[in-house]
Amino acid sequence: MNSPQYRQRAIQLREELSDEYFILWIWDEALGAAGKPGQFYEIRALSSLANLQTFHAIPKLFKPISIYDNQGGRIGFMIKKVGTGTNALSRLRAGDTLELIGPCGTGFPVFRGRRILLISGGIGYPPLWYLQKELINHNQIYWMHGGGGQADVFPCDEIWTEDGSIGRKGRVCDNLEETITKHEVDTVYSCGPQGLLRTVCEITNKLDIEHYCSLEAYMACGIGVCHGCAVPIGHPEDWTFKRVCKEGPVFNAKEIRWELF
Repeated sequence: MNSPQYRQRAIQLREELSDEYFILWIWDEALGAAGKPGQFYEIRALSSLANLQTFHAIPKLFKPISIYDNQGGRIGFMIKKVGTGTNALSRLRAGDTLELIGPCGTGFPVFRGRRILLISGGIGYPPLWYLQKELINHNQIYWMHGGGGQADVFPCDEIWTEDGSIGRKGRVCDNLEETITKHEVDTVYSCGPQGLLRTVCEITNKLDIEHYCSLEAYMACGIGVCHGCAVPIGHPEDWTFKRVCKEGPVFNAKEIRWELF
């Protein structure tokens, strides 16, 4: 895996998805060649010392954002406005400068000839969009995605919303075991809130299905230095702490020690 690199790149396009979600697009062929599905970048709006009011309004820390799309160097970051950092990014427009460190972390393994289920919730959607583009020509894929309401869901095979505003009412993992059996799934990839991931892991472990899970964590550095994102990983008799930003964010679900979180 290549070491993460620092770059400053102009935003080529800002794409609006809803009041809460948007995509920032940049262009960099070298970064495009290096990035893999499941990896992420630490990104931040470039601050300006010439404008102290703006400078103090911009968060000092980078935000970890998964790669949503990568088309030969046209790289997209799908972002949801949820806090100070992402709200600062939401103020950026085409022509503004983005600071980036990456690509970071370990991505998803890519297979051929599998019957694959993708399952995501909310902002867990972006890394699976990039992944399915890499898988779709060589595997059978079924994708389930869920969210609180219509604003949180995006194109897939089966939509779930907690308020029932679109798709099926309930949580995306409500009939997961039935879906796995129906589609004869042998490999699962997941990304989303911790509660969703934990439930999916419990079901796939019970069924002994191969499952790769992308974890979320608070990250200060994003490059494995501070160890602030360490989580318990390994077999029950031989586990250790591994960094979500470095050894992850993708882990074999059978090795995640949820009982120690």
